[in-house]
Amino acid sequence: MKKTTIAILAVAVLVLGGIFIFAQKGKREGFGGRGFGGGGFMRMAEKLNLSDDQKTQVKTILEDSKTRVKPLMDSMRENRKQSENLGLDGVFNEEQVNQLANQQSETSKQLFIEKEKTKAQIFAILTPEQRAEAAKMKDQFRENFRGKGRKRFGGKEEAPSTEE
Repeated sequence: MKKTTIAILAVAVLVLGGIFIFAQKGKREGFGGRGFGGGGFMRMAEKLNLSDDQKTQVKTILEDSKTRVKPLMDSMRENRKQSENLGLDGVFNEEQVNQLANQQSETSKQLFIEKEKTKAQIFAILTPEQRAEAAKMKDQFRENFRGKGRKRFGGKEEAPSTEE
């Protein structure tokens, strides 16, 4: 009885702690907690030296994309909520799991299509020089992310390459 009470209290503390941490972070919107057109966009616009006209066009593209992505993200969220309750009764309902998996797959496909469409629309308004700079920025981001991922998951960091 005493062990059960301690276990219940420990779980309650963990759950309440998680809720508290989540509440402290607040609601995040879009990418990086800034939403579309947030601080990340402004840094990108500066580094690519976008003209005012290009900035306006990119903002319009991102806002249009956001209106198409929102229902897809809502669908993903709802699907995730439904899947959280599957199997909790000890019963595997293959039909229900397949239905949710198919819905998730279709929504993921639509999100991927939307991302690629938005990227193409943005790159269409960039000059060749800006496209080259964007490619370098992407490579730099990928390199930075690789190092952080290795650290985060306990892997060894690679020494920077000395070849040029």
